[in-house]
Amino acid sequence: MPLPPPPNDTITLRALHLTATIGPDAWSRPSKPQPLTLTLALTLPSTAAAASASSTDNLAHTFSYGTMCKHILAHVDAKEFLSLDDLTTQLAQVADAWPGEMLKVGVVAPKALLRAEGGLGREVLLRRGVVGRQMGRGEGEGGGGWCVESHEWVINSLKIACVIGVNEHERLEKQVVSIDLRLLGADSDDDDNATTEQAQSGAVWRDLVRRVCEVVEASSFKTLEALAALVAKTVLEGFAGPRVMVRVEKPSALAFVEGAGVEIVRDRQFLLGEK
Repeated sequence: MPLPPPPNDTITLRALHLTATIGPDAWSRPSKPQPLTLTLALTLPSTAAAASASSTDNLAHTFSYGTMCKHILAHVDAKEFLSLDDLTTQLAQVADAWPGEMLKVGVVAPKALLRAEGGLGREVLLRRGVVGRQMGRGEGEGGGGWCVESHEWVINSLKIACVIGVNEHERLEKQVVSIDLRLLGADSDDDDNATTEQAQSGAVWRDLVRRVCEVVEASSFKTLEALAALVAKTVLEGFAGPRVMVRVEKPSALAFVEGAGVEIVRDRQFLLGEK
């Protein structure tokens, strides 16, 4: 029987609303501030759990979420960054002064892409004491810099009309599908650097969304699985990441269900099989 995970405490900030410049906006205009939503989860060392505020009810035995929020507002709100990736790097440097062994960072720019109702997101899992691309400076009371354990780019709620379905009436007219994309981070340092450099430019996301919309609008499938596979192939051909998760839903499929769909994950081996 595997051992249970060690006890730990996690401090969270959910949906902190900020404004910052993160490169060109959805219309390719430079230096335009954009709304952002930030979510953080800071996991304290397991050795600190026995003496945590959950046991002692003592403020000295925790790390203040108010302090986290103040640090973020001072260094991020109304500031200028090259991209969402640059913003997360700066956040990791701010968090160097925080205690903790793991930090989850999620940033969403809801207005960054014209066709994506859920916007463009960046999710990064950072740990101390692991081998990987370092994002923090390694200074402060945190005891070393943060290194990237995993990361994803997220594009949510692409609304695209296409012919999809097996029923006769579904073959007569296009219906809207909702597509979510998660581009999983690279496994190797070289691939990771290539992915990050490619993603620094907001143009890559606009081009990717435009291409996905074009191929989906021109498609005609009976199954969502086949449509999702086409989207995965399109993404992998246009982006340097090693894997992609594609979720496709039909909001109109069932009368009393908000959305019926499928979710697939494909890697670059999938491209080799398609040739």
